[in-house]
Order: sequence, then structure tokens, then C-alpha cells
Amino acid sequence: MRRSWRIGALLLAVFALVAGACSANTGSSSASSSESSSGGTFLIGFPGDFSSTYAFYDEPIKEGAQFAIDQINASGGVLGNTLELQALDNRNDVAETSKLTQQLLDQGAKWLIGTTGDGILAEGSQACAANIPVSTGDGTAPTLVGDMGPCAYQLIMSDNVQGATLAEYAIKQGYKTAYVLGSTEIPYTKNLPTYFTKAFENAGGTVTGTDQFKIGAGDYSAVVTKIASADPAPDAIFTPMFVPDTQVFLRQLRQAGVTIPVLSTDGNLDPSLPDAGAKALNGFTFTASACPPGPDNPKIQQFYADYKAKYGKDPSSVIAVLGYDEIYALKSIIEAQNSTDPQAILAGLPNVSYDGVSGQIQMDPTTRRAKKSAWMVKMDGASFTCLGQPGYPTFVPSA
Repeated sequence: MRRSWRIGALLLAVFALVAGACSANTGSSSASSSESSSGGTFLIGFPGDFSSTYAFYDEPIKEGAQFAIDQINASGGVLGNTLELQALDNRNDVAETSKLTQQLLDQGAKWLIGTTGDGILAEGSQACAANIPVSTGDGTAPTLVGDMGPCAYQLIMSDNVQGATLAEYAIKQGYKTAYVLGSTEIPYTKNLPTYFTKAFENAGGTVTGTDQFKIGAGDYSAVVTKIASADPAPDAIFTPMFVPDTQVFLRQLRQAGVTIPVLSTDGNLDPSLPDAGAKALNGFTFTASACPPGPDNPKIQQFYADYKAKYGKDPSSVIAVLGYDEIYALKSIIEAQNSTDPQAILAGLPNVSYDGVSGQIQMDPTTRRAKKSAWMVKMDGASFTCLGQPGYPTFVPSA
């Protein structure tokens, strides 16, 4: 998922303020024997953004996690323990994320779900200072686990897998040349072009042109003009541009008469994408962490049916399956380790192998990132069409 976190003066100041509290919080770093016995409560903390920029991602993660918890508790819990989710709104504020993370640790959280927002590094630093396992949530940057700390694990696909998946797809479509459009403003839009380029060239493709776009510019006519005048024209365009910029870019591209196929990434799995219009979107293809429900992805379709039967409505987004899978993967670790001790969970995380709704989660113990395939979505006019999971790429560029 798109990532706008950055390490700056504010974040460093926050770390300085909380360092003492984190190092002193030894109550959550090791569990007593009673914590692993039947009849207790296992607290899962989520200092997510539920009201600001990243609410589209964190809110469905919360919904899916709560659904899994409700199911598990109805079936007797885990090792006789009841799961409890404490989700607190960080409003995409780094200082607020740090405060809420410490609050959750003080309350005895034994697992933290990572926010998609700017406070993810602060959350990871505090969790690892307390020796509490933390996920990257919906964060796909492959460098994220290293930046967060040694207790962090990524249970979803990584951006280098997205880039490689799209490169292999392009080659299979017969695209031999590509124009790559990126932005150095954030890691997501800076690194994905590199991952795609390395995989595309490794497979025999050639990048014939590159350019930069500005996030939130609202006008991409200059970039469109350069692409339109490229001679020879590339077979495809790759860009990690995300909504709402994607809608503007695609409309301007098609209005300029450019019909070149456009490939992109998971920042476009957004209900607002169809606003670009059927003409601009038709054929637009991108990777995703999950596909919208349909007959071609029966597990996700069943998830939606079960969710609606439970709550009387659909989840706010298919991203909910990621929160659902995270909780069930956690359950599998606790059961394999026969313990709810956070240290036992950390010891079991490198061995995670769980077949979830969103796909197989197979942890790489060296990278602490799941070896997980991306999904592919292609727009049929303004409608999302699932192309399924093409499988793990044969060549994945290093992070």
C-alpha cells in the first residue's frame, strides 16, 4: 500500500520523548505462566488511522480483524483465552500514534497491528523496545520491517513482488518496451519503478523512457505530452501512481489520444477509481493485496457472505480480508507454540505458514517478509475485474 511515512525532526523528537517509557515498560516484554493458561484475555492493539488520510486502509483492517476475533471467541478462543481488539484512532498523527502505542503497551497488548499511516515507524520502535510483536499492517514496503525493528513482520505482499508480478505480466502480454513514471517524494513511488525495471529487464524487456510526476499535482499534461511524443511509442506504461492522481492522469492520457496500456499498483484499489470514467479506465491493470469478491475468488466471496450474515452489511473494503487473515495467522502461531507469551509468538513468527482468504502466507525467516503472491485487477470499463493470483514471480528484485 502507498506509504508516506518519513523520518524527520518530528519523529526523532517523538522517539526521544517515549524512549524512557518504552525501555521501562517491561511488564509487556515477558508473559507469566498464567498468561498462557486457559481463561485469560489476549489483548491485540491497533493504533490506526480511522478518521484521516489512511482510514480507507486501516478501517477495513480493523473490521476484518474484529470479525476474525468474534469468530474465534465464539469457538472457544485460543488455548481457552479470549481475544480482544483495542483499536484507537491516531488521526494519522505521529505523536498521537506514539502516545496510543504506549497506552496499548501499558494495558498489556501482546500483539500490535501496524498502522498504514505516518506513525508506523514510531509504533514499530516502541513495540520492539517492549519486545512485543508487531505487523506492518497494510504496509507493503519491503524495507519496512527493518525500519520498524526486529520484532516486526510483514504478512502481506511486498512492493518488490508487486513490481516483479507486473513485469512478468507485461512480458506475457507481449510488451517488449515500457515507459516508467515515478516520483521520488515517498518510498512507494520511488522504489516501485526500480523493482519493475529490474524485473522487466531481467525478463528481456527494455525501458525506453522515464519521467517523474508530482504527487497531488492535479495536472499531468506535461508528462502526458512527453509520453505522447515518445518515438517509438512504448508498448506499455508503468507507474505506481495512486488515487486520486490516477484518475486525473488516465483522463488526460486518453484525452490526448494515447491508447498505450497502463500498469500500476495497489494504491488504486479504491472505490473512487471508477470516477475516472469507463473510457479512461478500460484496460487499466494493477496489482492488489486482494480482489473484489466474485466467482473467480470464492474464498473472498465467502468472506463477504459470512461478514454480511454476521453484521448485516459488507465490509467497507476488500482490504478487510488482510485484517482477518492476520488474526488467524496469529492464532495459528499461538497454537503451534502452545503459548500466548509474546516471546513464544516471536519465536514462532519465522515459521508462519497459513493459507488465508487473501492467499498463502509463507514467512521468509531471513527477511521477516511473507513470500506472498499479489493479485491482479483489470478494469473492464469502470468495473473491477479480478484476474486472480498469477503466482509468485520467478525473479524478485532485492529490496
